Amino acid sequence: MRGRRFENKVSVITGAAQGIGRATALQMAAEGARLVLVDRSEIVHEVADQASAAGARAVEAVIADLEHYSECCRALDSAHQTFGVIDILVNNVGGTIWTKPYQHYEESQIEAEVRRSLFPTLWCCHA
Repeated sequence: MRGRRFENKVSVITGAAQGIGRATALQMAAEGARLVLVDRSEIVHEVADQASAAGARAVEAVIADLEHYSECCRALDSAHQTFGVIDILVNNVGGTIWTKPYQHYEESQIEAEVRRSLFPTLWCCHA
């Protein structure tokens, strides 16, 4: 018997189209969550279909580029309008450029990584 830790909990998952975000969405779906899946890739719609099939109570897919504060606000506003509440926020969006020693990165590369990985987390928590 599967656990039901997320039964009817509304969970917003960023970076939901692949990897950890996708796996988190499917696990929460199997445990009865209501999901808002956010990603900048259209693939998030396929993951939403998979989450529905896995047992999610309800699923909304939102295409948004969370490097922009306005897009974070739009995604979280959509969740509030659809479900009225957000119980769980999984800030998973981001990437990594750390494939060489830190001192070998240009300032612009470091700024791009912070914009891609840190700001979306801060902005989604603020929104």
